[in-house]
Amino acid sequence: MVAFDAAIRQGNARANASGSPLLGQAFLHRSRVPLSEAPIDHVTAAERAARRQDLDSAGPDADELETGVADGCSPWARREPGPEQGDFGLAA
Repeated sequence: MVAFDAAIRQGNARANASGSPLLGQAFLHRSRVPLSEAPIDHVTAAERAARRQDLDSAGPDADELETGVADGCSPWARREPGPEQGDFGLAA
C-alpha cells in the first residue's frame, strides 16, 4: 500500500501525458501525508463516538447471544417450547 500511495502522488500517468495533470498531490490517508508517515493507529473522535454508539445501542444481551432468541427461529429449525414434563421429569 505504501508503494501505491507513493505511485499516485502525482496523479494518473495517462492524464498527465494528455495535458490534464493533477492539481496538487494525491494521498490515500485522510491526514494528507504519505502513508508511511500517516497516523494509521490513531483513533479519531468520530471513530470513538461511533464505537461508543455501537456499544450503547440496544443489542442482544450476553444470555441471548449464548443461547439464541427464546421463541425465535434458527437457520435450521423452529425453536418451540419443549414437551410438558411429568412428575418424574419424563415427557408426558
